[in-house]
Amino acid sequence: METLLFLLFKKATVETRKLGEEHKMKAIRACLQCSLDRNIHNFSSDKSVRIPDDGVIEIKCEYGHHTVIIIQQEKFEILSQMAIRAIVDGYYRDAIASFSGSLERLYEFFVRTICRKHRIYDSHFATSWKEMSNQSERQLGAFIALHLLETGQPPKLLSHKNTNFRNSIIHKGTFPSRDKTVQFGQAVLDCALPLVKLLKSEAYLPTVNALGMDSICARAKPAHDRGLRTTTQCIYTLLSLSFARNQSSIEEAIAEAEEQKEREKLESEWLRRACQERG
Repeated sequence: METLLFLLFKKATVETRKLGEEHKMKAIRACLQCSLDRNIHNFSSDKSVRIPDDGVIEIKCEYGHHTVIIIQQEKFEILSQMAIRAIVDGYYRDAIASFSGSLERLYEFFVRTICRKHRIYDSHFATSWKEMSNQSERQLGAFIALHLLETGQPPKLLSHKNTNFRNSIIHKGTFPSRDKTVQFGQAVLDCALPLVKLLKSEAYLPTVNALGMDSICARAKPAHDRGLRTTTQCIYTLLSLSFARNQSSIEEAIAEAEEQKEREKLESEWLRRACQERG
């Protein structure tokens, strides 16, 4: 009886983990070399893969071609969409963590952007940020001070109520409801959008673009050194430096993500059939 219960528990745990993978951000991998050499699209190489921490995806198609895909989005952008997908899949604690992480990484990116704008380059920034990289309160303090110095205005911040709610989820194991998760996500979005709008303004966009190009080049260098072909991929995210439109409603973003999930299922089925027809 104990063995049977253990096996049932193990099966349920594995299935739960598989379900939990669904809301992880993914990108479509495709073989660039096949398209160039054979002048046709290699459907068999079109597969969704999880985006790793460094945003670099290396693939090898059935013909032995290697392609390295560099995801253009910053970490705060990817985390913002991960939060939405987590809500769609019913993983509300994961959504809270992703919303919170997205806002913190946006603060970091803002500080990095302002430093670059004032000709403080990455090596000096990295040394300074390292001193507070594991202390979120210090990071927040640095962001608030720099925002005030740069704009003359204090930034919009999460309320103490929302901060306490986040801490109860992340540190105390509280299970949030969908409504509470959406409310927290909206509060994060309300804090983040003014910053994203500022970063996309004429005064800061050249610096943002320069940082993005530096990031892409640095991540592509190991592949270039190995003689591999590289390409970039831009993905849609809730908070976006690349797209002109930024969604201002969490509920509307969730509805869009639900529609996208259904489209992905249809596209996956279409690709599967296309591969079968090709034999």
